Amino acid sequence: MVNMARILLVDDERDLLMIYTKLLMMEGHDVVDSASNGKEAIKKFSELPIKPDIIIMDYRMPVLDGLVAMKEILKKTPEAKVLFVSAEKRVEKEAFEAGAIGFFTKPTSIRTLLAEIDRIQQLQAQVLRQRNSKEET
Repeated sequence: MVNMARILLVDDERDLLMIYTKLLMMEGHDVVDSASNGKEAIKKFSELPIKPDIIIMDYRMPVLDGLVAMKEILKKTPEAKVLFVSAEKRVEKEAFEAGAIGFFTKPTSIRTLLAEIDRIQQLQAQVLRQRNSKEET
C-alpha cells in the first residue's frame, strides 16, 4: 500500500457505508465523513477543511444521484478524485466522461476496492513526484 487515503464515502445504503467504513479503517485508511445522497455529499465535501484524497461515490441515490453530485464537486474542485461505484454498468462511460478516476460495479469485494484505492494513490504519488522534479529544475 502506497499511502493511507483520506476517504469520503457516499452511498444511500447505510449498512454498506458501515461495512466500508470499518473495513477501510481496519486497512489503515481514514474515512473522514460519509453521505447518504448526492446533495449531502456536495455539502459535506465543501465543508471539509482538508479535502479527502478519494471520494467513493455511488450512482443511484435519493435527492441527487452520484453523477450529478460528482459533476458539481469536480466543477468546484477539479483535482478531486472520484471513484465511482454502481450496480449499473451502463453508467461507466458517462462516469469516466464526467471525470471519474475509476469505476467498479456492485457488488464488489473489499480486495477490489482496496486495489483501486491503491492504484489511485499510486497515480497521485507519481503526479506529485513529477511536479516536484519539475519545480527543482
